[in-house]
Amino acid sequence: MAPLGHSGSHIQSCVTAAKIILTHDGKPRRSKYEKANHLCIDFSKTGKVTIYATFPKEMGLKGRILGTYPELQLPIAREKAHEIARDGLRAESVAQAISMYEDDLRGRVARQSMSEASFDTYSARIKQLRLAFGERLVFADVSYNQLIDVVNTWIATKSNNHALELFAELRRVWRFCAPLLANGKNVASSIPDDYVSSRVQRPMPTRLYTDIGSMARLWLNLASCASQHQKNAVRYMILTGVRPINVCNLKWEYIDEAMSEIVYPAALIGLRGAMKTQGEFRLPITEPLKRILEEQREWQHAVPACNKEYVFLKVSDPSQSFSKRTLDKLIKRHMPENAIKGVTHDGTIKGSAGAFNTICRKFLKTNIIVLLRGKGLSRSEVREISALCMHHKIDRDPMAEHYDFSDEILQEEMALKRIAFQAHAESILENAALLRRKL
Repeated sequence: MAPLGHSGSHIQSCVTAAKIILTHDGKPRRSKYEKANHLCIDFSKTGKVTIYATFPKEMGLKGRILGTYPELQLPIAREKAHEIARDGLRAESVAQAISMYEDDLRGRVARQSMSEASFDTYSARIKQLRLAFGERLVFADVSYNQLIDVVNTWIATKSNNHALELFAELRRVWRFCAPLLANGKNVASSIPDDYVSSRVQRPMPTRLYTDIGSMARLWLNLASCASQHQKNAVRYMILTGVRPINVCNLKWEYIDEAMSEIVYPAALIGLRGAMKTQGEFRLPITEPLKRILEEQREWQHAVPACNKEYVFLKVSDPSQSFSKRTLDKLIKRHMPENAIKGVTHDGTIKGSAGAFNTICRKFLKTNIIVLLRGKGLSRSEVREISALCMHHKIDRDPMAEHYDFSDEILQEEMALKRIAFQAHAESILENAALLRRKL
């Protein structure tokens, strides 16, 4: 039990005396100490009483404001001060806490468990968090109401999706820093999960899509690209439906010598995988796809001063891999008029401006389902095959990857994907040939 110190009546007497003494000697304040309770009670000439926690240097703890009297009563202040002394709460600011979190993210990039692009995205959000808190605000002292005020400001001033992202980032920062700086007290975890989503409209992807005629026209239009790399990079994305990053990060080492399949590697300890899911993705090489890869290989053999690691290279700098942003520009530039079907809606976050990179992924899945249904496969069969081709997760036994090696023996998945990708490629080329004859 903490030793007895000043009482409430003693404080009132000190307030009266402080007003007289400070007015006489011209000083702004005077203090009394309860060293046994780690308290400093500060009296101002206006009668304000501020209570601080203060500690000897050997304890390695910084002092901090606990509150003002009488809102904060002395018994509560003593408990707070002893709790800080016992648990060793630190006095780092929110800004310092955010820097610690950012340093941890940098470490993840160095360990290759996070990509540079993801780090840049997190950094943009972290910058907004820094702006929301004062430089001197102690992390361990941040209250629930202070966090709510910050979140409410984001809801009022940011777009719906941005407010959701910042709220999620705030909770990640507190989850990382609370065990280090607040003795595990995570104030942000007390905020309801749906606090932001229940106040703003949740962003949804667009319902835009395209058809086989428009995709065939895009295929033909790409012949006018200024560079072979531009034409082949977009055509590769049309044939495979991979994400833009998996066009840009395609390496020659992923392609087998016979050019029969591409294997995007899975994540390993200390090494990120090539795909978003971090799992291995085996992609069959159809004849049209093989011609694209052979063109790229012939070009690189003819140009000695270029990057030999990646398949598709930057036009302005062949020492660099192809740019994701260039893919987006090329699709928008060469997509035929009225090729984008469907409607946008309020809250759309992807594809609201028209043609965009995911149109190729959407078309691949749709086209494969249509083609395979036409071949007599059931609805459930075509949906599973299209998911395999998209490298989407299929609900299965969670332990299957550890015990079921039947596909390694039978190669069923690869055979099904080869049928689907071949049908997809043939449909595009057949429609492109029909269009060419009409021109």
